[in-house]
Amino acid sequence: MESASKSMTCYKCYEPGVRDKIEKWIAERGGVKVWVSRDLSNPGGECYTPVHMEDGQDYPPPHWRYGKTPHEIVTDIKRFKFVKEMKEVKRFHVAVRMGTQGLSMKCTDASTRRIRAACAKAGPDSTYRFDYSTQEAVIEVPVWEGSVMDEAEQILKAAVEKTLPVFEKGVNHNG
Repeated sequence: MESASKSMTCYKCYEPGVRDKIEKWIAERGGVKVWVSRDLSNPGGECYTPVHMEDGQDYPPPHWRYGKTPHEIVTDIKRFKFVKEMKEVKRFHVAVRMGTQGLSMKCTDASTRRIRAACAKAGPDSTYRFDYSTQEAVIEVPVWEGSVMDEAEQILKAAVEKTLPVFEKGVNHNG
């Protein structure tokens, strides 16, 4: 049953511009190894590598947190969803505190609740990042390649190109 659920999984790539790399790995390097984090500080985090290195050897695990074997090997580009761009939808100041060891800064519990609430309101694929220069949480939503908005933009652009006259040098356009 586990292999059936794996074959149905669509992996979301949130970094703009990685489609070419994934396509190349599928075409030239045996596919894509999907690694899932086993680290409790990043449970379920994903990482992708090619199946083989350029010299043909098996690609090693990318980091200790991903274990010794990949979760799955994918050879179909349709199993990936690629982000075209990340769109900022909200930005707000967050309070921070010292971590328990005193070596890092953490969001306060109230700030964490506020970030989670803003992400829930923004939608299921929303993410957040920190703008360290302003100490703000930035809530972003992905604009996926091939999304309805992407298609609408392409249709509008094509319609505009068809309806606007093309002006050439040296041609009288007044009739």
